[in-house]
Amino acid sequence: MNVLRSESEERGGPLLEPNTILPIQFFSTRGACRWTGEQRLMAAILEDAIAVYSKSSAPKGSKARQILRETERWLRSKDRTWTFSFLRVCEMLSLDPVAIRRALRDRRDRQSAEAASPIPARFASEIEYHAAVG
Repeated sequence: MNVLRSESEERGGPLLEPNTILPIQFFSTRGACRWTGEQRLMAAILEDAIAVYSKSSAPKGSKARQILRETERWLRSKDRTWTFSFLRVCEMLSLDPVAIRRALRDRRDRQSAEAASPIPARFASEIEYHAAVG
């Protein structure tokens, strides 16, 4: 029995047939975040805490002061038993908690110094002081 060979079989068989890849298969893994849902939630919690702690103005209302106190307590906590404690969040996101605390403290100190100064820090270096000659 003579069977006619298909054109693809003559060129190398099924081994050389092109694979079809859909765009969703190609682009779904490229550039996608490698974090799990829990890690994204932890990153959002940390981002919110940093935003609350870093506000340049002092909280005006009692609720805002309470939120700031709770945020400061959360950032200073050494608790590792709670899943969403500061140390566990940093651990899950591969962040250095000491470096984050130091950077936040430095930012807070810098904001306090700028708020206490009557001249904004960016203009302080431009002002020349002259001694009064009498």
